[in-house]
Amino acid sequence: MKQVASLRYGVIFKKAFSDPEVFKGFVRDFLAINLEIERVETEKSFSEPVGKVASRYDLFAEDTKNRVIVDIQHVRHPDHYNRFLHYHCAAILEQAASFNEYTPPLTVFTLVVLTSGDKHQQDISVIDFDPKTLAGKPLHEIAHKVFYICPKYLNETTPQPFQEWMRA
Repeated sequence: MKQVASLRYGVIFKKAFSDPEVFKGFVRDFLAINLEIERVETEKSFSEPVGKVASRYDLFAEDTKNRVIVDIQHVRHPDHYNRFLHYHCAAILEQAASFNEYTPPLTVFTLVVLTSGDKHQQDISVIDFDPKTLAGKPLHEIAHKVFYICPKYLNETTPQPFQEWMRA
């Protein structure tokens, strides 16, 4: 793994993680996806807002299968779960080519790094969009996910590949 500056500083974070190799390593360790990208966009926004809020992404990359968004949040906002869910959904909806095409061509993954912590005090929390039976069995229909990563709550049960990045 490449050495990177602390995740706690937005400018340094964006500079380090805009390197495609660093970005791909981060995504590989958190999502088990091997992105095939040559560049990472910073401060990405779509030309047309989706809904009434214009979404802006700190780091954005996509290949032919996946769209990956990484955002870093330094200030603890009471609405950060809803804020990043909105951004995530905008990245899904923006792909709609017409009113009758409901399956987006790219799977969207959003990784949110909450550097100042969270009221729930969890290391990793996930919103999984895949429907499940009442018994909890996934249907494997929808792969989109949002990950909330809180380095402040890193602990011994945090999966090993995540720990190195969360300590950075």
